[in-house]
Amino acid sequence: MKVPLAWLAEFVEINGTPEEVAAKLTSAGMKVEKIHRPGEGVEGIIVGEVSAVEAHPNADKLSVVKVRTGCMDISVVCGASNFKVGDRVPVAQPGSKVPKMGEIGRRKFRGVPSEGMLCSASELGLGDDHSGIMILDPKAVVGTDLKQALSLGEAVLELEINPNRPDAMGLLGIAREVAACTGARLIDTAAMLKFETSGTRAAGQIEVEIQDPVGCPRYQARVIEGVAGSGPSPSWVQQRLILSGVRPISAIVDATNYAMLVTGLPQHAFDMDKVRGGKIIVRRATAGEVLVSLDGVERRLDPEDLVIADESVPIALAGVMGGRATEVTDETSRVILETANFEPRSIFRTSRRHALRSEASARFERGVDPNGVEMAAQLATALITGWAGGAAAEGSVDVYPDPVEPAEIEMRPARARALLGGDFADDRMGDALDRLGLMPSSDNGVIRTKVPTYRVDLKVEEDLIEEVARVIGYEQIPTTLPAGSNRVGRLSEDEKMLRRLRRALIGAGLYEARTSSLVSSADLEKIGLGPDSATRLANPISQEETLLRPSILPGLLRSAALNFSRRPGDVRLFEIGRTFHPNGTDAPVEKLRLAVAMGGVTPQQWHSAARELDFYDLKGVLEVALRTFSVRDAVLEERQEVPFHPTRAAGLFAADGTRLGMFGELEAGAADRAGVPARFGVGEFDLDALLALVEEPLPAPVTSRFPAVLLDLAVVVSEKVQAASLLATAEGSGGELLESVRLIDVYRGDQVEAGNKSVAISMTFRSPDRTLGEQEALQARDAIAGAIAQRHSGKVRA
Repeated sequence: MKVPLAWLAEFVEINGTPEEVAAKLTSAGMKVEKIHRPGEGVEGIIVGEVSAVEAHPNADKLSVVKVRTGCMDISVVCGASNFKVGDRVPVAQPGSKVPKMGEIGRRKFRGVPSEGMLCSASELGLGDDHSGIMILDPKAVVGTDLKQALSLGEAVLELEINPNRPDAMGLLGIAREVAACTGARLIDTAAMLKFETSGTRAAGQIEVEIQDPVGCPRYQARVIEGVAGSGPSPSWVQQRLILSGVRPISAIVDATNYAMLVTGLPQHAFDMDKVRGGKIIVRRATAGEVLVSLDGVERRLDPEDLVIADESVPIALAGVMGGRATEVTDETSRVILETANFEPRSIFRTSRRHALRSEASARFERGVDPNGVEMAAQLATALITGWAGGAAAEGSVDVYPDPVEPAEIEMRPARARALLGGDFADDRMGDALDRLGLMPSSDNGVIRTKVPTYRVDLKVEEDLIEEVARVIGYEQIPTTLPAGSNRVGRLSEDEKMLRRLRRALIGAGLYEARTSSLVSSADLEKIGLGPDSATRLANPISQEETLLRPSILPGLLRSAALNFSRRPGDVRLFEIGRTFHPNGTDAPVEKLRLAVAMGGVTPQQWHSAARELDFYDLKGVLEVALRTFSVRDAVLEERQEVPFHPTRAAGLFAADGTRLGMFGELEAGAADRAGVPARFGVGEFDLDALLALVEEPLPAPVTSRFPAVLLDLAVVVSEKVQAASLLATAEGSGGELLESVRLIDVYRGDQVEAGNKSVAISMTFRSPDRTLGEQEALQARDAIAGAIAQRHSGKVRA
């Protein structure tokens, strides 16, 4: 926000240089980004009068302008066309200087000499408007130095306004800050609010209906009659608007913008004779409605858009921009002045939806004071009648069904001293709050305040303590160590387990990834999920991030595909994060998940050939995780689910049937959609459920000093029998002498009937207290073979 210091001085006494004022505001949290001095770099530019405009003989888009400078007439070639004969314009003659352009000289344009240039506000550094030549006040004296004519040289502060301080979006709010920080006196503004009335009443001419009181808590309409249409505002007004970054348009529009810059509350003027039925209706748009806004763009309205309508059609996008059909023109004689309060989120969404940001929407998005409507309306009315003529109808039509009352907050001085670390007296803290207009009063060691409705950022005691620190000055707070009992931070048991899991997975050769919690419908489709499986954001940042992820896999696959596009080889990633699952309410259920993605070809080493990662590599990673958690009763079951390969996937389940996760290779179509190799493995596991199954680690086994007996067993079983179930049967039937059992071979071929497979297992038998005899080991092996034959119909191969 740009604040001309001379204009600010009409609302608060300015004591000190611009640099000193800026330093005070910045130290109080109202950061001054820059101090501008309009006119710097402008030298020798004068006021000229256009005396003739002729077409350029050799260029369609240029014209030859005759300009009277007071002592002589000069000829200038110009590309703008927004001026006419008789207009006063800034003229840069040869030898004068224009900011960023340097010294101006004589030049020829398409064979026609030009003795200088006509300047826009942007070229002079007086604003952002570069659409045409700057038109000066008709009363400006020809030949006068431009700095003198425009009173250039005054400082303009450019402030960064925090989103929670909408009250500082107007000069009155900045004036209150200056007064609080410096102790300066605020200047009474009552005289600015006086205006002539016509004798008629507004209530008899206009009707207001609010159909959406949530979207519009308050709407006031005033009627001003006999105005002079779209004539210009006074030159000093235009200059102030330009210095504030606002383009002058007409006396009526400039009056509303001027009032907005003073109060921070946007307003809008409608041509009353173009409002059908003399009725203002605040409602949501209906499907199919269209509005041509003031910028000439036809906008198809959304049912969520809040609009201002007459009895037939929308005439404005509430809080964002007015409509072309009811704008003030040369023929306007009666005006409806709108001063309202709109719900911030609604205005923000409408502004984003239509890619339309205005000075009004920038303020309404932050929230404006509903109780400031009356003053803002009176000020705008006084300005319109003063600059455009006419008189205001008596009273207004003010719909305010649920008035907002000032909040009361208590502050304990002892608590403030403890938080700030400074021994500030109660009276000093009370004075700081009084400077801010909080009307403090002391009662039994507590300071009670009444917070004005324009200070929407003050809600709790700590907010008041922060205000005390701001006003007293942060530099006045001594440097101290935090008080309070010493506390030793520590990790919870779950946090310790997750840290161990990360270390174990990194040790297994994986890299930890961090992906976005936001995904698109297209991301979910790649793994076979529909948009209904995810929670949709009410106000997404972009169309690529409209949903909260129900799975980590889309983001992990996107990262894997990016890695493969950058370099060949293998990718091994894991991520521990939250997923979000709809449960029929606004707040989704959050779950902690582990996701793994790995595939590609390992590089050739001196001791091993290159090979493709597969399902069993992924299974090995799962076993690392289970060992880290000491989970011993989890079982694997063959499963067929989207997006996994039908025969290279498995589900992980607890002993009681609780699903713990799913992993496997992607089916070919899913891998292609994700942009990863054909044999690419992924898995996702429920860490909340796994953490609930964590057991104490088994004690290290005592190694027997006696030799072991190693025996192998090959059995023919059906293809439907899982190797894991054979190993479980062997472990359960091998007795105390069985030390370990492992799978060593699976054979399918001519020596085995179709539909069957041969599974070979290796068993280690050992006694802890004696040398085991071969016969004892063979008896244990036979017991295992019998159990397999009984439970799985297995036949021992010779």
